[in-house]
Amino acid sequence: MKRNVGRVLLAAAVIMMLVQPLSAVHAGFFDRVKDIYKLPEQVEIIEKEYESTKQQLQEQVKKFDEQKDKLTETIARSKEMEERLLAQNKQLLEQNEALQRAIQSAEQDKLDKEARNRKLFWMGATAVALIAGYFVSGRLIRVAVWKRQKRSLRK
Repeated sequence: MKRNVGRVLLAAAVIMMLVQPLSAVHAGFFDRVKDIYKLPEQVEIIEKEYESTKQQLQEQVKKFDEQKDKLTETIARSKEMEERLLAQNKQLLEQNEALQRAIQSAEQDKLDKEARNRKLFWMGATAVALIAGYFVSGRLIRVAVWKRQKRSLRK
């Protein structure tokens, strides 16, 4: 293939020289001939650069594919983590609600106990007051009866 490219380039250069009018200076002609003979070397240099660039491109494509795979894997892991965290969050919310119900129940029990204790206290205080009132009224009635009897005896 390199030979064909060189031959084609050589043929193109010869045709170009024949088509162009000959100049008065022969040095330009020889420079053109030298340039034509240098063309295969330049083509080889360009081909090497092309191959090098092509290889670099393939390496970059490979790196991009690896990065894409890593990114895909990272995205998958982050989705899994998100799902786990959402499930954990849901579980924690349920636990929180259960604890809130337990706290409310405990607070209600405490309020009920305090109300019952107040009620018992007032019932006890009322009972003591009634018993004390009974004894005091009994004494007052006795004193009143005694004073009446004493007055009735004096008359």
